[in-house]
Amino acid sequence: MEIENDYQALVLALKLTVTAPTAAKAQECIEMAESFAASLSSEQIQRAKRETSQWFILPQVPTVAVSNI
Repeated sequence: MEIENDYQALVLALKLTVTAPTAAKAQECIEMAESFAASLSSEQIQRAKRETSQWFILPQVPTVAVSNI
């Protein structure tokens, strides 16, 4: 995926913040996200947050599969 604008960069930075392997890396991602968000409207920032949160929603797993774990 090629990042073409600050909105896309913000979404990616938010995703990386959540999946960062260390607190230090997460902090770096937060700082990047803040810099990208500075050029966006409140509505765009809220939309990016919603898009990011939807990325982490997992599909329903059948009960049978879960009980076998």
